[in-house]
Amino acid sequence: MNYLFKLIKHITTAVRSFFGDTRCLAIWVPLALIVPNIILSITEPVSAISSVVNILFPLGIYFLLISAWKRTGSMTLLMLPFMIFAGFQIVLLYLYGGSVIAVDMFLNVVTTNVSEASELLANLLAAMTAVVILYVPPIIWSICAIIKGKTVNTVFRKKTAIAGSVMSIAGAILAVTALVTVPKYSFIHETFPINAISNLIEACRRYDETGRHTELSAGFTYQTRYTGNPNAREAYIFVIGETARGDNWQLGGYERPTNPLLSKEEGVVFFPKSISESNTTHKSVPMLISFTSAENFDSIAYYKSMITAFKEAGFSTSFISNQLPNRSFTEHFGNEADTTIYVSGNGTTSHPYDGAVFPSVDKLLSDTLRRKQLIVIHSYGSHFKYLDRYPEHFSFFKPDNAIDASESNRDNLLNAYDNSIRYTDFVLDSLISMLRRHQGRTALIYASDHGEDIFDDNRGRFLHASPVPTYWQIHQASLVWLSPTLTQEKPEMATALQNNSRRRISPQKSLFPTIMEIAGIDSPFVIDTLSLVSPNYRPASPVYLNDLNQAIPINTCGLTETDMDLLHKLLDSHK
Repeated sequence: MNYLFKLIKHITTAVRSFFGDTRCLAIWVPLALIVPNIILSITEPVSAISSVVNILFPLGIYFLLISAWKRTGSMTLLMLPFMIFAGFQIVLLYLYGGSVIAVDMFLNVVTTNVSEASELLANLLAAMTAVVILYVPPIIWSICAIIKGKTVNTVFRKKTAIAGSVMSIAGAILAVTALVTVPKYSFIHETFPINAISNLIEACRRYDETGRHTELSAGFTYQTRYTGNPNAREAYIFVIGETARGDNWQLGGYERPTNPLLSKEEGVVFFPKSISESNTTHKSVPMLISFTSAENFDSIAYYKSMITAFKEAGFSTSFISNQLPNRSFTEHFGNEADTTIYVSGNGTTSHPYDGAVFPSVDKLLSDTLRRKQLIVIHSYGSHFKYLDRYPEHFSFFKPDNAIDASESNRDNLLNAYDNSIRYTDFVLDSLISMLRRHQGRTALIYASDHGEDIFDDNRGRFLHASPVPTYWQIHQASLVWLSPTLTQEKPEMATALQNNSRRRISPQKSLFPTIMEIAGIDSPFVIDTLSLVSPNYRPASPVYLNDLNQAIPINTCGLTETDMDLLHKLLDSHK
């Protein structure tokens, strides 16, 4: 027992000595900050010389900074922004398995809400623990050092500065060598945190542009011309889904009964080969409800949405959202509507089930003064946590009560996810039933913004919006329902829709002209060859909108061989 007490005393003395020595702090900070660089050198597909530069040069700079002032505690606090970058990077590496903090990652932070963030952070315990262990102690340590007035001696600072100089100069020389010898090498884009800082600056520029959307798009017009019967009643609903994987829809061939209602509904046409041009909500949704797609997304601030196009054609417009306002283009587009409703209500952080939109939709459709209507619904769909997306009596696949998002819980998570798709099936079928009661031409269009990873293979990927997408993130669900009245009046549309259902589609390119043609609205921005109700439809080359807002061929966006095999299998099916 005495030995145990002595051991504890020695350990306590050693710990106090360690944390009482600011020289240890001066070494801890640079080594902790270089951790993400070491991980990135393993995960990223860059040259060996680039990996060495990514470790040597920043580590040298960190040592130079920490030695620049004798008050190490004060310098540590000045280096806090680097710790924030490093912590953010470690969390993303844990979540996605690779890639530096992208522009879209920063934008995701400012376009998400408290409930979404808390749901996600609750499942990042391991990464958050690592961040706390690495970066919280030096912050507390430095505050204590400042209070006690502790400094480091000149000799130690000189040694640290020399070491930092040697490493940073060696890193700079290797960087110059890489510029000459390695094709497409970029010091800015391959050196952390310089690349993250560069991406943050670009994210700020884009965020500012988003905030100025009303000003920048003020003079825009779709130059619409209504070609239908001005006396007829019409109502069209466009439902924007959330995180609905195309692979998990019974309508697309999934072996589980996730669409028991829609599979019996006449007039529903599902598009199994629907490939999203983005795996992020803040890009995908604005493209779905406007003329923009991957090729012209960088100009989206100067465009308005289909809501304005319908208003120009004389339609009454409504935007109903089960997501909170998030300062994105989606919010700006929603504000274009005559009626804007957020069912989450008054800044609360909870999301009701998507069925919460029913009373608003029913009231709008029952308003006989609204002869022609467009209703855009932004649902919460299958957003994680899946268990919270449907009422208890929709718990069909069991067990579905997993708390932790882990590979070991994959079957449980998948059950909950498939239950959320069954609930989406109920929501869409209920909306169709409301439209059936409407005395006029009606249609419902549905498209999810993107899909989701659910630990589908040995990569262990989960969720969406990763800097490098996967097959499951871009294969999403899209469908169109035409009412019997509309089918009878426009049989050629129904025929074209069925014929095109076996072809590849990009919802971001095709759903805007599709709903415009269904409603009989002509515009220079309606491209007939992209409309799914046109016999002239021609699939566009599949592209992906990358972090730099460039439309790149789908096979160059980072999809692995596994992803490409799944994609080819999908596109070769349903012929």
